[in-house]
Amino acid sequence: MESAYDQAYIDARESLLDAIEALGPHGNAAILVGAQAVYVHTESNDDGIAVSAFTYDADIALDPQLLPDSPKIIEAMNRAGFHLPGQPGLYKSSKGAQVDLLVPAAVGGPGRRGARLGPHSNRAAMKVPGLEGALVSHIPRRIASLDPAANRSHILKVAGPAALLVSKVHKIEERLDDGNIRRQTNLSKDALDVYRLLLAIETNEIAQEFQLLHSSEISRAVTSNALSKFRTLFGARDGEGTTLLVKATQALEDPEFIAASSIALSEDLLAATGQ
Repeated sequence: MESAYDQAYIDARESLLDAIEALGPHGNAAILVGAQAVYVHTESNDDGIAVSAFTYDADIALDPQLLPDSPKIIEAMNRAGFHLPGQPGLYKSSKGAQVDLLVPAAVGGPGRRGARLGPHSNRAAMKVPGLEGALVSHIPRRIASLDPAANRSHILKVAGPAALLVSKVHKIEERLDDGNIRRQTNLSKDALDVYRLLLAIETNEIAQEFQLLHSSEISRAVTSNALSKFRTLFGARDGEGTTLLVKATQALEDPEFIAASSIALSEDLLAATGQ
């Protein structure tokens, strides 16, 4: 049986499963975020988007309060075939895929890049702003291989749709602001992930989750900030988020239809959240 997914995406899912196995006793502290988390929420929905789901990496947020002292994260990842070639938390697998271990900036301790994780060293994970909502809103899901010939899966916490929207908006805004063209290369895919969530998840469900994120001290500030940025990015035809979305789909979809659909969904969400 042939898989419906791009081989790179299949490999990225396999590397995610490898990382879950490597983390072992740290599994309770791990939460899937990023594109693979978006696809867990949306892959069972026929959203009608002609652009296939794809990603080349996996992003896992870690909750420092739930991390045991052993096994040491870097050593455990090394034993599973991952290594740290450069920046903290950005692991390369022997298969070529990347797994990023991330800590929300609010709980990552001092310093600019590496999260302060005690005995695990300051290189084990990278601090990232905007992921705080994942610590507050997540659900356990079975993450299965996408390889038709494989039969493996693991249970992992997955960040909720609103938490993912917050993190995507922060990522888009940050990279648009820093002026680094290289870091802006894949932002159109992030805008498309936002649109997938808006299409697949009921607006009221996302709005209720936003209430939860607003109620927690750890995620309140980044959530309010993201909703304000969301309006600027996706609430109008000339918003940079809308422009990125159109770019992501322009070869396969009618750009005006996609833009109008995204704006309508965005306005519905903003209204439901009282923005």
